[in-house]
Amino acid sequence: MRAHAFAIGDNPDRYLRGLDGSPCVPPSLLVNDLLKMVLLGYDGSNGAYGGLHTKAVIDYLAPLAIGERVTVTGTHVAKYVRKGRRYRTLLSQAVRHDGLVIARLLATETVLYDVTDRPDEGDIPRHWASHLPHVDGRVPDGDALRAQPGQALAEGMVLGPMARDVSIEQSVVFSGYPFSWAQEKPVAVRQSLHTNPDVARKAGYSAPVAQGMLCAGHHTSLLLDHFGARVMQGAQLALSFVSPILVGTTLHSHALVDEEVNAGGTRFTGLRVATRNAEGQLVAAGHARVPV
Repeated sequence: MRAHAFAIGDNPDRYLRGLDGSPCVPPSLLVNDLLKMVLLGYDGSNGAYGGLHTKAVIDYLAPLAIGERVTVTGTHVAKYVRKGRRYRTLLSQAVRHDGLVIARLLATETVLYDVTDRPDEGDIPRHWASHLPHVDGRVPDGDALRAQPGQALAEGMVLGPMARDVSIEQSVVFSGYPFSWAQEKPVAVRQSLHTNPDVARKAGYSAPVAQGMLCAGHHTSLLLDHFGARVMQGAQLALSFVSPILVGTTLHSHALVDEEVNAGGTRFTGLRVATRNAEGQLVAAGHARVPV
């Protein structure tokens, strides 16, 4: 738990104190494990099927206490080609010992990094945010619109921006140390473009590329600041990772309060979320909703 909090730049004390009065696991910790299920089907055998994570749809369904055991399962549900790139989509979930589903993830990655001459084929899986408008990531001007934790929220208010550094050490802890099993021969730290500068250079990057899931961790922290334990009781995030995050940058994440929506008999506060790097480049964008 402490390692994950360090990796996403969060304070572990709030999880040790508990968001609902008892110590709990950061909800975003499980999401990275859900994503790593893709390694069992591809990378675990020979490491030949690396790729870039492009989309994540996350459901936080229930809190998890520190020390509880969960079972993580997943299956590939789609494969498709768009503009010459091959993609695969994984649906995975974490289930508590009593059968309660804690978190669910629908994740899409590229298959390798190349662009082929194959025509478009296959269907892109749809989800609750598929029909929502594109998010450009612009933050409205005006300090009066910026919400403070605990303040009643209204449409048009801005949560954040929240600034968090992304170092090579954080990338190694987030992507390498917990997943050393995902190699043909086990090592102390999983070697990938997220953790090894040489691997990143061979893939065409000047520095290791932090996982887009770091943005999910940042946005989850931002939502926890304003909504507290409600985040772990039905909040949803739908993110597209639009640009690589090179380590050594500072990420700035914000959420723009949208209109309330009703889905399946539950009222949600809708939000448009985005993250930019230190140069102002948009690296992630999408939507979130939190039960009212």
